[in-house]
Amino acid sequence: MAFCEKLSSVLNTEVALYDLKGNLIEGKQLGFVNTDNYAYNNGLTYINVSNNIIGLGKELSQDAINLVRMLAINNLQEAADLMQPLEYVLKNDVPKESLRGRFVDYSVLYIKSKNNIKEFIENIYETTETYVVQDDEGIYVVTQLDDEEQEAQSIIDGVTQETGTSIVVGSGRRVNSGYTIKDSANHAKVAANLANLLGFKEGFYHIDKMIMYGILYSCDETKVDFYMHGGYNGFYDVLKDKELLDTAEELFKCHLNVSEASRKLYLHRNTLLYRLEKIKNLTGLDVKKFEEAVIFRTVVALHKLKRR
Repeated sequence: MAFCEKLSSVLNTEVALYDLKGNLIEGKQLGFVNTDNYAYNNGLTYINVSNNIIGLGKELSQDAINLVRMLAINNLQEAADLMQPLEYVLKNDVPKESLRGRFVDYSVLYIKSKNNIKEFIENIYETTETYVVQDDEGIYVVTQLDDEEQEAQSIIDGVTQETGTSIVVGSGRRVNSGYTIKDSANHAKVAANLANLLGFKEGFYHIDKMIMYGILYSCDETKVDFYMHGGYNGFYDVLKDKELLDTAEELFKCHLNVSEASRKLYLHRNTLLYRLEKIKNLTGLDVKKFEEAVIFRTVVALHKLKRR
């Protein structure tokens, strides 16, 4: 039972819980009056408890006001945490325990764009039970999805077609009993930020596919230097050559299928093989082979994540 509902059942009157700015946190909108102690206004009572204002639908005696304070003092913080609006939850530190059981089966997408596209995103979801929240780096989209990647691609296509803007979309996992909306939001934002650090300008990036990059990014700099020292000198020549990097990246996207990669790059197969041989000569790694491709991509990621 919610805090206001409990208090209403005890006092047999309507109850509202506000923050000190007059924002309704829970209960019925009764109008707001700020007070450092308690106040009466138009037959209603307003009481300051733990830096919140409790509004009640009738005038209470001093004894009743003291009773409200007794009932509220041990429960108010828990109730306020539980009922914080989603925008507050996404932008602030909120106890994980207060979020358990909320937004179960919802997913969070985080959109990074050079342009302000919040209004466009809101228009996409105006007829659905979706929350769109903007912070200082991007936009959260919180909704129930069958397929996060399909939804993200639809957003990317729509934004590109209507505004000409390229966007990166990160995704957290689906909320469940042990994985909160805050966990999903943090993961979605991290996935998008890692994609930006890696130089990706557009696309969908789920946290499950960004784990390795997150681990690399959090590695101690001295340990990275230890493993990199004296080796892979030829990588610097590759890293300065966008043509070679783009060729390798397309090969990875095509699951090391040379013919498909050459078709996607509009290159003759022999031209692509020549570039891959150049990478091998510079780094010692044959990126047509899975294990060596993993090493190549890891070293490139380390450079992009740790050398900025």
